[in-house]
Amino acid sequence: MFKKMFAKIGVGAAKVDLRLNETAYTLGHVIEGAIVIQGGNVQQHINLIDVEFWLEVQLKSGQMHTHRVESLRAASSFTINEGEKKEIPFTYHLPLDLPISASNVSYFFKTHLDIEGGVDSTDRDPVRIKAPKSLYQLVEGFEALGFREKHHSGKFNGYKQEFSFFPTDFLKGYVNEVEFEVAIEREGIRVLLELDLPSFGREREIKNELFFTNDELSQPSTIARLLEEAMEEMMENPRDYEYYKSPHYDQHSHHPRMSGLGGAMGGFAAGMLGGLLIENLMDDMFEDSALGEIGEDIEEAGEDLLDGDFFDGGDDW
Repeated sequence: MFKKMFAKIGVGAAKVDLRLNETAYTLGHVIEGAIVIQGGNVQQHINLIDVEFWLEVQLKSGQMHTHRVESLRAASSFTINEGEKKEIPFTYHLPLDLPISASNVSYFFKTHLDIEGGVDSTDRDPVRIKAPKSLYQLVEGFEALGFREKHHSGKFNGYKQEFSFFPTDFLKGYVNEVEFEVAIEREGIRVLLELDLPSFGREREIKNELFFTNDELSQPSTIARLLEEAMEEMMENPRDYEYYKSPHYDQHSHHPRMSGLGGAMGGFAAGMLGGLLIENLMDDMFEDSALGEIGEDIEEAGEDLLDGDFFDGGDDW
């Protein structure tokens, strides 16, 4: 009798524990593990088990904004006996259009065990999301041409992220800065490439949309050659690339502008959120904060989201 009474208030009740096979996973890969339910001092009926995948973004002001990426029903309506242990296999396929973990971006799983007539059990498990190999291969192509990452590379304005490099050999003296945004796809990587050219006291921007297959990315000499050819073409015919319309999300309508990059543009890396995810996160932010404050936070987050060079440790995939 006392066991049942204590179990209802959480003492000696069933517990849940999500056990993942790894602590870090690459975008596009499958997260695997098991949900372990340990019975308490009495038999209890379990209504359901939900596993939620959450994203946290910390802005420069210190505000932490969370967004539920996915909610998965793992089990429903079963009985756990006294002292019994159950294990339920768990898998989750990571999308390609999520930001990866960084100093201001983190993830966790929250597992909820709904106990009938008792105190529910919850479990929180952090997980690190890593960049896919294709992005590092792209960066290696830039580095092979003598480009080096700038300190503010990875600037995030709430809708898209730009990686910034400066020339030390190829195009040195002709280009101030090379910037690019990316969209990761199954067949390769789509790039919006921008060259900032000096022009009578102000910068002149020319842009080109490129696509590199996984086969091309796997060959360092090939990707470097293709980047070199693309940038040479842009430099030789700059007027053909001056009026490119950036396909990032319109900050007022939340609707994507038409482009070959489509809704996946800005769908990768340390703060970039693709499709409806960015819209939902931004809506959450506006609900939680005054318009002026959140606007300042987004702008400041773009400056400091990444602490140091993003591509340090490029062999980590």
